[in-house]
Amino acid sequence: MSQEGTIALLKDAYQLEVEGWLFYRGLLDSLPKGEVRDVFVYLAEQEQKHQSYIGTEISRLQEGKNLDTTALQDMKETAHEQILADAVRSTKDLTQHEASAIHTGMLLERNSWEFYHAAAEKAGEPDEAAMYRQLEEWEKLHLHLLENAYDLVKERIWAENQFAPF
Repeated sequence: MSQEGTIALLKDAYQLEVEGWLFYRGLLDSLPKGEVRDVFVYLAEQEQKHQSYIGTEISRLQEGKNLDTTALQDMKETAHEQILADAVRSTKDLTQHEASAIHTGMLLERNSWEFYHAAAEKAGEPDEAAMYRQLEEWEKLHLHLLENAYDLVKERIWAENQFAPF
């Protein structure tokens, strides 16, 4: 892919990260303090890190430099699925609001994951493909984290409303 094409793709990636960050940050005022809210704080922080990295890489390319994928190693992420699952289980008053927030987050993360997957397929350079694959993996971690939480919240809401399979 041409340098202009890579820059255009990275600008789209940057926008996805900004949208994710804005969504997660926007939730914080409407969620009660507690462990579920803390997960959205974590996700907002991760989106901001991705945004910063991508912004730096756009600048590097615009200056005629090569991508620096070594910075990706400093941004290692770990899955916090158990933490979120425990938060969902221990929160006394889960509402449809939390379920909706988690579901919308899933849609954002899935969209980002698919974007980075397609970008890796289009990449012309190995470093570029590796960068997109790493970003794709992080979005996949976020997606699985939220999917598991959503399943727990949904089951809990169903139980509280006495919905039962037939």
